[in-house]
Amino acid sequence: MATNFPSSLDSFTNPSGTDAMDSVTVPHATQHTNLNDAVEALQSKVGVDGSAVTSSLDYKVAQQGLTFIKSQTIGSGVSSVTVSDAFDSRFDNYCVTMNSAVSSSAGASLRVKVGSVATGYYGAMEDTQYTGTQSTSTSNNASDLTVGLISSVLGENAMTLYVYNPNITGQRTAFTSLGHGYNRAFRGGGQVTNTSAQTSLTILPAFTTMSGGTIRVYGYNNG
Repeated sequence: MATNFPSSLDSFTNPSGTDAMDSVTVPHATQHTNLNDAVEALQSKVGVDGSAVTSSLDYKVAQQGLTFIKSQTIGSGVSSVTVSDAFDSRFDNYCVTMNSAVSSSAGASLRVKVGSVATGYYGAMEDTQYTGTQSTSTSNNASDLTVGLISSVLGENAMTLYVYNPNITGQRTAFTSLGHGYNRAFRGGGQVTNTSAQTSLTILPAFTTMSGGTIRVYGYNNG
């Protein structure tokens, strides 16, 4: 029989140990032919590495907009959380989320840095209290970048952080953020002047600790 895959699944007849190789039911040569056809169809469907065949799984997976990289639990009463192996050469840009299960021991600004870089951060963040009052925070050659706010209210805090070019040597790493916390909605952006390739990300609240929640990192397909 010719293989039915991938239109439908094949139904093979397995020979028994007492069947002759020239059995009318399952001739030995036919068994090999059927199996070869099925394996070839399976390889075609999966695709080779870097396949350009649009129907192959390898091509379809490579065309996904976002690829999950890893998650990092925050823990309990920690002053910072480092997500190691967050950035690599597969992607230029990344999306980092922190879910609302996180809280802090006190209201504070939320900051970020890449790798061990502890200088040269420039940026600004603006927030609007739910009452309408607005304020701005800036980072000017700071040791980290202010990107958000966090409070002690469980379920109030959430942030999405976009990171650009962190693993590209010769380019500055840039950031934009948006989210809510400490009775405020916020958005911000900035950069670090260091141009070495970085693989890790650290999120830390100012002068307090945080507990609970998960940080997740996704890479944007370069297309």
